[in-house]
Amino acid sequence: MGRTPTRLRLAAAGAAVLTASVLLAPTAPAAAAPTAPAAWNCNDGSFCVYSGSNGTGSVCAWSGDDPDWNNGTSRCSWSPRTRVRSAYNHGLSGASVSAYTAVDLGGTKVFCLRQGGRTNLPGSGTFLRSHTWSC
Repeated sequence: MGRTPTRLRLAAAGAAVLTASVLLAPTAPAAAAPTAPAAWNCNDGSFCVYSGSNGTGSVCAWSGDDPDWNNGTSRCSWSPRTRVRSAYNHGLSGASVSAYTAVDLGGTKVFCLRQGGRTNLPGSGTFLRSHTWSC
C-alpha cells in the first residue's frame, strides 16, 4: 500500500509539467482595440463640419466656398439627413467662415467662425447647406 501505482505517478508528473509549461509560456500580446478617429480631425486649410459634438462623428471638409453642400463641387453625403453638431475652421489664410441653413448663402447665418475656431452647435445641431470664407 505504500507504493503509488506507476500510472498515477506518471499522470501527476505529466500534469505538473503541463502546468509549468502553461505558466512559463510567453503570452501573446493583447490585440490593440481599434481607435476612434481623433476629435477635430480636419486637414490644414479646410473648413470641417461634424455629425457629432466636439469634432466627432462623420466629417465633411472644404478648402473653398460651397454654395450647395448637396450638389456643389464637394458634396457632404450625410448633411441632407443629419444635423451638423460641430464645426472647425482649420483654414490657413486667416479668413473666417460663415455657414448658412440654405443653398446660395441663404436662410439663416448660423455662425461666423474665425480661423482656428471650433464650435458646438446648440441642442441637437442644425441642418446646414452652404458656407463662404468670409463674414
